[in-house]
Amino acid sequence: MRQFLEELMASTKVWIKIHRSKTGEVVVAICDENLLGKKLKVNDTFSVEVSRAFYGGFLVRCDDIDKYLEQAGIVNVLGESITSYLIRKGLVSEGAVMRIGEVPHVQLFLKI
Repeated sequence: MRQFLEELMASTKVWIKIHRSKTGEVVVAICDENLLGKKLKVNDTFSVEVSRAFYGGFLVRCDDIDKYLEQAGIVNVLGESITSYLIRKGLVSEGAVMRIGEVPHVQLFLKI
């Protein structure tokens, strides 16, 4: 059963977009496929949009993200599937996960 779940999760698709700042910093933004374009309600007066401009680069399977993470200085992750995948791979601890509305979010700083 565990192997089945791991294979299912690895084949799950996520949106990924690579951003390069003027100073050369590489930010990799990743969100679950179903979140792109949605608004996440934080409270009665505040919501966050999962924007195509930030997350909407291209769709990849979770198990294909490693090559993008290798070049990142900062990784911004949003969604149940991608967060769970990174936890299982040992790249994120459960204690580092916060929530935006009901959706898991993690920001990683990989290079200094």
